[in-house]
Amino acid sequence: MKKSLVEGLLITTIFLTAFIVGSAFISSAHMAVAASTSQECKNGADKISSKADASQSGNVCGIELSRDSPTLTQNGKKINDQVPMEFPYQPASASSGKNVFDLAEFTLLQSEVNKVNQYLEDHHWTVTAIHNHQFFEHPTLIYMHAQKQDNRDSILQDIKNALKKTSCDCV
Repeated sequence: MKKSLVEGLLITTIFLTAFIVGSAFISSAHMAVAASTSQECKNGADKISSKADASQSGNVCGIELSRDSPTLTQNGKKINDQVPMEFPYQPASASSGKNVFDLAEFTLLQSEVNKVNQYLEDHHWTVTAIHNHQFFEHPTLIYMHAQKQDNRDSILQDIKNALKKTSCDCV
């Protein structure tokens, strides 16, 4: 009985060791792939603004950009960096070449909504939602969600141009 328990523990130990080593190998290989594509993602963020931050998860390039102005507050605390605009994109399909699908979220002042909405609609974006998140921020923020599938550089240029319709001082 003891021999079979020892054998079982040995087999379990070998299996767990192989699993851990294999997981570490896959994780490091995944990180190498992400690192090799992160420069392209960073270049995409730079096309929008030198102030934009890029991060990569799998085939999704996440781009975030905080408003520098005006100062946004909630309950007296500055929140500019906590309510970034987000512009994640991913390849539209395996055979789409440089075409990507972007799901944008603009953080806007009420006075900017119509200008940005009009620009996006004129450039064939689909505006999918316009809403607020919080009640006590100042000034009141409106979040505009939009999506588009097109050439990556064209989408990034559209985002940059839409941001020029705002007072964010972030382009």
